[in-house]
Amino acid sequence: MAKIEQFQLKPVCFDELQVILNWRNSERIKSWMYTDHQISWKEHVEWFHNVQEDPSKRVLVLHGKGRPLGVVNFTDIQKRNARCYWGFYIGDEKAPKGSGTIMGILALDKIFHEMQINKVCSEVIATNQASYRFHQKFGFEMEGRLKNHIWKNQHYLDVIQMALFANKWKHHRLNLLKDLEG
Repeated sequence: MAKIEQFQLKPVCFDELQVILNWRNSERIKSWMYTDHQISWKEHVEWFHNVQEDPSKRVLVLHGKGRPLGVVNFTDIQKRNARCYWGFYIGDEKAPKGSGTIMGILALDKIFHEMQINKVCSEVIATNQASYRFHQKFGFEMEGRLKNHIWKNQHYLDVIQMALFANKWKHHRLNLLKDLEG
């Protein structure tokens, strides 16, 4: 099992865009995203520049074992309301076991402590049970269900709204770290 000290989150950089685009366009990743078309290089570069210029967005890349492994992004960061949304994926199919958990811990530490966010929101496509369980493991609670919210694969799907609050993170973080230590 991987050790958290062997990993770090870094701001996304231009040099990593090709590998991130390859991950994002893989069927394994895009099948769970709201946007599931094949993303062009031009569109991807525009996204990157938008992220760089928009203070309400932050994209971080998980690094471990000397290479990028995954992406976590925070969007709709609202200082006044101290809340944001997050999304994430491990792109490297050979990432060490536990990389997703480590990425989540590092990302939530950053957003709650460094950025003083009170509430992290998430939207999980209802058919994505792995993501739903991952969120529950981190302490996210269901806040609602948006029925027939997105059109994918020729039918409408529900989306589950979830949230985690800063005052509950410390407890869940300790449990996650214990699980990582095995």
